[in-house]
Amino acid sequence: MNTKIKYLGLAIVGLLIFAASCKKDEVDPTPTPETKYTGTLTVMQKDAYSDVAGRSSELWMPHTTTVFKWANDSVVQLNHGTAPGEVDSNGDEFLVVAKTYTFTGTKSQIEALQTAYEGATFDNGTSNKFLNLTDGTAALEKSFIDGIKDYISDGTNGFPDDGDISKTDLIALFAAGNYKEFGSHLPSFSWDKAKWTIVIETILGDILSATGDNLADYHVCNDDADLQVRLVKNFIATGNIEVPTKDNDGPMMYYTPE
Repeated sequence: MNTKIKYLGLAIVGLLIFAASCKKDEVDPTPTPETKYTGTLTVMQKDAYSDVAGRSSELWMPHTTTVFKWANDSVVQLNHGTAPGEVDSNGDEFLVVAKTYTFTGTKSQIEALQTAYEGATFDNGTSNKFLNLTDGTAALEKSFIDGIKDYISDGTNGFPDDGDISKTDLIALFAAGNYKEFGSHLPSFSWDKAKWTIVIETILGDILSATGDNLADYHVCNDDADLQVRLVKNFIATGNIEVPTKDNDGPMMYYTPE
């Protein structure tokens, strides 16, 4: 037999075997009702009210955005705030990933979960109002800033002067709206998140009470994000799809996804 013909024949046989093995490994392009899909819920955060990207410290309040993604579909809940991909003046993306949850289900299950996710906000037919400290509420924002400044500078409430900068400099950062640098110095003071939570909620409660409002009737972005996360975590754990509820016990100024 001609050597060239022999090797040509072997090459053809090899190609046929390779093609057959590839065909065997091909996934059926037509999914069935029981085909499983995988998706993710990504929780993204930045310092609340800050115009600088990222998180400075867990001692400063976050803004929280969530992203629901599966197959070729993606839905974002801005929760009254920043969109993924938005950048600050330095070109850095505002939002950083705080946590990602992975879920699996059939097409119909995940479509139902997505629908529930899209409705998991306090603006979905509830009487709970969004607490906006920046847009169109200059008086509220100023009162809040003044309240924080007064609290830090007051020598009778126990706020320590043991940080890596003075209380005066800390107040100056806050008053200037430099929340990123303000937040970066907070851990150096012996004042924990529980105390900050009480202080901030007390200040906001006093401000709203003076206008005849009640802090318990308000929510912030973190309340919406918490609903979205608990919805997905419950689906992961049980397979059930049910939007959780939250008592009107005031806005969740701090939020760390777990």
